Amino acid sequence: MALTAIIGAQWGDEGKGKIVDTLSEAADLVVRFQGGANAGHTIKIGDEETILHQIPSGILRPTTHCLLGNGMAFDPVGLKNEIEEIERKGLTVNGRLHISPLAHVVTPLHKIKDAYQEDASGVKAIGTTKRGIGPCYTDKIGRTGIRVRDLFNENDLRVTLVSKTALLRRKIDMPEVEEQKLVSDLELFFDSVQRILPFVDNTIFRIHSYIKEGRNILAEGAQGVMLDIDFGSYPYVTACNTTAGNIATGLGIGPRLIDQIIGVFKCYSTRVGAGPFPTELNDAIGDHLQTRGSEFGATTRRRRRCGWFDAALGKYAVMINGFTGLAMTKLDILDEMEEIKICTHYENGEFPLLDLKDARPVYLTLPGWRESTAEARRLTDLPPRARQYLQTLEDLLEVKISYVSTGKERRQIICL
Repeated sequence: MALTAIIGAQWGDEGKGKIVDTLSEAADLVVRFQGGANAGHTIKIGDEETILHQIPSGILRPTTHCLLGNGMAFDPVGLKNEIEEIERKGLTVNGRLHISPLAHVVTPLHKIKDAYQEDASGVKAIGTTKRGIGPCYTDKIGRTGIRVRDLFNENDLRVTLVSKTALLRRKIDMPEVEEQKLVSDLELFFDSVQRILPFVDNTIFRIHSYIKEGRNILAEGAQGVMLDIDFGSYPYVTACNTTAGNIATGLGIGPRLIDQIIGVFKCYSTRVGAGPFPTELNDAIGDHLQTRGSEFGATTRRRRRCGWFDAALGKYAVMINGFTGLAMTKLDILDEMEEIKICTHYENGEFPLLDLKDARPVYLTLPGWRESTAEARRLTDLPPRARQYLQTLEDLLEVKISYVSTGKERRQIICL
């Protein structure tokens, strides 16, 4: 495996957690290089489902180590909750979790500002998770942020937060009930900081030592290509770079050390929140995909918008990430479809010169297979028309499909 990266190739929610969980069986270290608690990775093992937001899903493997890189917007309160949830499952986190001292920290003030900005935007709201990610990255770029290394001096940290609170109050007129909640949230924040400080580590040294020793590393991305701050459907994007180019800067490694980049696609398309969605289905088919696919955001539980697979944007994702292989998830959700469409291109131009809200998709229609794929464990177990669908996607994207997921459970995957 060496250093393999897993990148969401659509608008996030592609099922990256399932693919990371599969590959982490052979991984010594699983790392996150961007984003924060606005991510949501769902893994089902047997009858038990686990949703993780910051800790890589490799933590569910008892001997695998996990690392939160410097490119993250790190939430101590959320992380404390995740650690406790994992420990309730009987897994040990101590000694296996490593946090970069250079990662920036999300505070309760960031969450207040995020919610205020989103609510004040009205019809122009972009649909953030209100987890404080955008304001945290804003402080980072403005050179006024708080980093993990700053958490060790509680006195200085309290002084800094008092000053930042005063500045926030000048901009936002908070009702008394919100003032009281802020005081409570700040104390919870400081309690959580004490819980996570033992996990702070020299992550740059650690990852390079793993590389030098030839051990297997898996880099786990959050969100997806079309939510990238530069390359996505701006301004309806997240606040950081989600593409493969950010792996090096988000971890402190040279790009030549990345051996494989696996792009994860859902076998149809979804997105959460506002923004253009060329292949969106506002009809019974879209409702069917949403219901059968249980398409609710893992972080916010918001209903996901659903549509046909968009190979026009898929080819764009392949191009700017340099995918060496693909993983296709949720094939089973298409099992009942009489016919399935794929957007091959737009008749009026190409993204990003073309504004996606004006895109006019051109579709290829394929027959559905109308039988279950849930128990397939080899490519030959799939119905011929399901294989035809996958082959068409592979031909359009011009990258080999390496993995096909046919259900939520760990065992429901085909490795090609």
